Amino acid sequence: MTSSRLHFVRMRRIHALALVPVFALAACTTATAPATTAAPATSAPATSAPATSTPVDAGATLSGDGYTLTLPKGWEDATAAFKKLQAQVDTGAKETADTKDKFNDNVNVVVQTSAEVPFESLKTALKTQLEQAGSTNIEFKDNATLDGKDALHVWSITKDAGDAHTIQFMAFNGGKLYVLTVSTNRDDAAAATLSQQIVSGWKWTTA
Repeated sequence: MTSSRLHFVRMRRIHALALVPVFALAACTTATAPATTAAPATSAPATSAPATSTPVDAGATLSGDGYTLTLPKGWEDATAAFKKLQAQVDTGAKETADTKDKFNDNVNVVVQTSAEVPFESLKTALKTQLEQAGSTNIEFKDNATLDGKDALHVWSITKDAGDAHTIQFMAFNGGKLYVLTVSTNRDDAAAATLSQQIVSGWKWTTA
């Protein structure tokens, strides 16, 4: 069994409309120790984020490896930009108009072939990885769902991204591990709402 690694991706300003920094946490993992999710600096609501219908005011849809992700209105596909920084990112997006504070809320997805293992066996390794990567305030929330599949759900704070929340969801499906990462500098309640809105846009396209 091989251990997983966490990679931090920072998207720096290329022109006036780009965000600096846009932070993303991506997990590269195999059969043993995947990496994902985190908790807010204070206590955000521990909710289950179901994904059963297309979100209200939906925007564009990303098509990835075994899934689609319908973005909130006002978000744009930023997959090409993410891939330039981290080739293992499958898809990514950012909030187009969110530039006032030089930070774009963003989301990315990493997909890795992986045997399915119990979530509890992943938490210790994940916590260590997050700490080694400089994350703080790591908090595992109640499990969420990605279109009916149980998902590990964790929040953390990323100092290198202006204390932004890193909110991750990890689920197994069809012999693969899917890591959905939301990065946002909204307050706790708004960050929780945003992450649930994004999760609600997830749909599996493979069994």
